[in-house]
Amino acid sequence: MDYGPGGASPDPYGGGGRMHLVCPHCEIGDDYTAEDAGDDGFFTCRTCFAVHTTQATAADPHDFQPTGNISVRRVATQPTPKVRTHTPAPYPRTPHATPGAARAPAAAAFDDFAEPSEPRDFAPAADAWGEPEDLAARVRLRYVQGLQVILQRQLEVLVERHRAGALVCGVAGTIWLRWVAASRVFDDMWARQVIAEHEAAEREKRSGGGDNNKPDEVKFEPEDDIFPRQKDRQRIEFAFLRSLRMLLPIYSTLAVCFLACHVAREAILPTDIYRWAMEGNIPYLAAFTEVDRLLGSSLQLQACPLDGRQLFRPVRVIGAWQLEAAAGSIAQKIGLRLPSVNFYAIAQRCLKDLSLPADKILPHACRIYEWAMPADLWLSSNPARVPARVCVMAILVVTLRVLYNMNGQGIWENICEEGRNEVGSDPDANSPTFKKLDDSNSEEFGMRELLCAIADSYDKINVTHDYSNDLRSYLKYCKDVIFTGITCSTEEEHLTEIFWDMYKVRKDDNPKEHVKSQSQDIEETTITNGVNKRYRDGTFVEASCISSSSGHDAMQVLKSEMQDHGFHYMPPRKPRKSDGYLRYRRRRLSGGFIYVAHADYYMLLRAFAKLAEVSVRIMHISVLKLERGLACIEDRIERSLNTLQNLSSRTRDELRSVSD
Repeated sequence: MDYGPGGASPDPYGGGGRMHLVCPHCEIGDDYTAEDAGDDGFFTCRTCFAVHTTQATAADPHDFQPTGNISVRRVATQPTPKVRTHTPAPYPRTPHATPGAARAPAAAAFDDFAEPSEPRDFAPAADAWGEPEDLAARVRLRYVQGLQVILQRQLEVLVERHRAGALVCGVAGTIWLRWVAASRVFDDMWARQVIAEHEAAEREKRSGGGDNNKPDEVKFEPEDDIFPRQKDRQRIEFAFLRSLRMLLPIYSTLAVCFLACHVAREAILPTDIYRWAMEGNIPYLAAFTEVDRLLGSSLQLQACPLDGRQLFRPVRVIGAWQLEAAAGSIAQKIGLRLPSVNFYAIAQRCLKDLSLPADKILPHACRIYEWAMPADLWLSSNPARVPARVCVMAILVVTLRVLYNMNGQGIWENICEEGRNEVGSDPDANSPTFKKLDDSNSEEFGMRELLCAIADSYDKINVTHDYSNDLRSYLKYCKDVIFTGITCSTEEEHLTEIFWDMYKVRKDDNPKEHVKSQSQDIEETTITNGVNKRYRDGTFVEASCISSSSGHDAMQVLKSEMQDHGFHYMPPRKPRKSDGYLRYRRRRLSGGFIYVAHADYYMLLRAFAKLAEVSVRIMHISVLKLERGLACIEDRIERSLNTLQNLSSRTRDELRSVSD
């Protein structure tokens, strides 16, 4: 850095003295006066804002103290080439800047005294987001893009982990685009409508909750002032978010996934989607972290003033009933004509879960399905309607009753009686349900095998979540899914590690005793309560084990369970010459209606109800509805046959009279 040529010394009192300083960083020179120095006496480059090493400490350059390689003379000199320490510039160097080049336009407008009112390296102020319509566009675009990313990740997991077909991805993309278009969130008047509704709600709130003694001019708000003031910007942001969540709910990604599986004819039920979303096997509860990872943080990119947790963190996971109704509602709004459920694939899956012979049962069930074709097999937007999977189970129940002539003959009572006798004679004997029966072609042994297989499979159906198996799984689930994205202090993290080490050491000391104590607690709970209920989606399913109640009367346990679920036990029917199909009806007992059933039929109901994750009463209602539909079809066929028979006899009589 050197003084420029010219013999005159800078005289601040005269106002004409100037110095020519060359920036050591950008190598661009400029003229400075003593008034251009800062409070500390150093000069700042007008191009790259680097600090010069020259300091103005006196009125005359002869009084300056030489620093480094700077020489102070009245004639121009060149500095001695030495290794210099460059001051890092806060802004990047101007490209193609060479010594002697023209000044940048920004350097001429630089003013040391015109500093901004806030630091440049902090987050932008509220005005940086622009007008409310611009703010609405940013929030809307970020929200829709984030939901699309979540949907894409869910489809990837369905295909890769849960073995869904790749066709699901293409179908879901088409459904999603049509659903976004039908929601009308990209309308031009959406932002103004949200702002107007927000302002109207605020005025109503102030007028209704304010002091009535205040004059009217205090409560007055101009009607044509649509845009909010600066202090209401945060409320407007959440008003936009609230409107978006109503038009495009977060759970709509799960509904689109299930709807795509339904259209692609996949054997995936809404209970599966609900379970996977709850357990974190499908990105939903913690999916907002993946949005920030794939799209980048909205605050850093200045794309949206709301972060990913505020935008995409769901409050809860909707149940299987609401999920199916949401899928039906989306299909109805976009005008999609849906097929019925894939009855063959779902029925085959249910029979496999119950360990029943699908080759023998499934053809008869498909005939009933094709014959009856109930309307409950189509998705509906009504959340109060019985789900479609329950109708599939009802067809299977009716098929099993027809094939095995299950009409209250008392087969389950005989099995329980034999099991009680065997347990009394041999305490180490197994329960009668697990007893292997010899193969026989008789009808009674076929029904016995069926009931034993259903009772055995009932205990093996797992309706609990994976994270509820042990404490370690639950803590890991809470860390990875529930409390993900929440930062803790160092002390809290250290305390958590201490507690985790204490639990791990205590569990590893005696693992066998720990497992034994847990099994004893489970057994005592099952025996004491009789029915271990777990509520889900407004319904309950049973986790008790009637067949494994060794030493106890299995029939008494079954009667108690039937009473808890609103059923009345019916004793076995007397032997009849021809046992037709028995249709159950409600009975009025003690001023109210109660359902009656035999033990054989109730064993079917409870198994299929647990598999469908609904109440036994709902399963029974669906079976009764299907039986009424089949009875109506049979009556119509019988009337048609009688009409044809009468018509043929009348025709024969007429032909006979003509021939006579």
